[in-house]
Amino acid sequence: MQTRLLARETGDLQPQEFARSLASDLIRTFAPAPQHRFNGEILASQGSTSSGPSSVVEERAHNIRAHGAGVSALDVDKFDGRLMISGGADGSIKIWDLESAPSPHRLHTFKPALSIARSTQEARSSTNRGHSHGVTHLAFYPFDSGAFLSSSYDKTLKLWSTPRAALSAEFPLNATIYSHATSPIADHLLVACATQHSNVRLVDLKSGAAVQALVAHGGPVLSTVWSPQHEHILASGHADGKVRVWDIRRAGGVVAQLDQEDSLGVVHRFTLAAANGADWSRQPHFRASSQAHDEAVNGIKWTDDGRYIVTSGLDRKIRVWDADTGANTLASFGSLIQNQHPKTANMLLSPSGLCSTGDVLVWANDQEMLVLNMHDGNVITRLRTPGVTNPVGPRSAEIGRNRITTMAWRGAGGSGCRALGPVMGGAQSLGTIYSAHLDGHIRVWMMTIPGPDDVDDFEEVDKNEEVRARKRKAVDDAYKSLMGKNITFT
Repeated sequence: MQTRLLARETGDLQPQEFARSLASDLIRTFAPAPQHRFNGEILASQGSTSSGPSSVVEERAHNIRAHGAGVSALDVDKFDGRLMISGGADGSIKIWDLESAPSPHRLHTFKPALSIARSTQEARSSTNRGHSHGVTHLAFYPFDSGAFLSSSYDKTLKLWSTPRAALSAEFPLNATIYSHATSPIADHLLVACATQHSNVRLVDLKSGAAVQALVAHGGPVLSTVWSPQHEHILASGHADGKVRVWDIRRAGGVVAQLDQEDSLGVVHRFTLAAANGADWSRQPHFRASSQAHDEAVNGIKWTDDGRYIVTSGLDRKIRVWDADTGANTLASFGSLIQNQHPKTANMLLSPSGLCSTGDVLVWANDQEMLVLNMHDGNVITRLRTPGVTNPVGPRSAEIGRNRITTMAWRGAGGSGCRALGPVMGGAQSLGTIYSAHLDGHIRVWMMTIPGPDDVDDFEEVDKNEEVRARKRKAVDDAYKSLMGKNITFT
């Protein structure tokens, strides 16, 4: 650290390079932050949000749950990292103010600022109708944290006003919605929905109708993502193992399919066609039989700079693709990857250029999170959920409820601005990951940085060594005195 500080001061290390190298070190320091808890049973208006003594804070941590039936969806707003929304397996939605904690290092129990109850037969006539079944996906609107979208097993997509937790619009799709996606750059207001049907459904928030269906014949669509560079380009993952890339302006729709056997990409195919004198415009640009995975593709992400696409499949593989050429980069993530649930898988990608060692991928691996280097697949660190990791006997079902269902990265405002450069986390921490679990908990993972308290630790090293030496001597004396006696058994 001191070497880098000196290099920065002398001008040998540029400020942005210094920040990237520091971020690479900080990524390795993620650790559980049990001092932050989420209690969804009490609204913020019903109790104090301070970290002082209260009956809620004094409860045991495992008794405090954000959603009693389990947490199935999570998202943090992209603007200032202040608001978080969570969805429950019972259909309820809660809105949390992450800035209500006075300090990231002090014990604090978050309470929902607003709550949307599960819809019942009696409540369906009200203006604040919630979901009647479990929430599958939540996402703030890309341009305004004052609105967010939710989808559910009740086959509806809903648009909500964040400040009032009030329903703004509802779109019944007559199909289970696994996830939805909105373009971060487009002028249009189209929402791409991954449903149990084989078509990608496009919902127009302006007209209030499902205006288009991207027709495919690959079974249910489990994941969708918009290009961060081209507003009309969309990628979708299907149950037949294919990843289709669509141009929503074209009648045919599909413009490319990712092929796990192609490590050279479309540029190589064009060069080969030109060398053979073939007319490229008459040549097929991809194999109709090409597959990205051997089984269903349930996760797909585009890096924010548009250079790479990351996909995951039920074949327990994660693949990284060059978005410009469609080539498989052949990044290998080994045999650690767990992926066995036929629903949209959740993974996090760090902002591009955040670390000097390469982009970071965070994968929810059942009861743990794997922090991986996206390009070479190496494990940077493993974040294990507190509790028994190898349960035996009747407790195994209970421990299985610790499974991570989704994650959210807390970023600071301005992370997308190239002039400011990439940033690590929210206003009160350098970096935070929130994980949602089937047992109803929202757990917090924070980076640890040296502070004033750590100086005292270095000053007391000698004193601690003396204490340990005295303890070892006491144990040795007790052992020798015991062994020196003649013990007889009668």
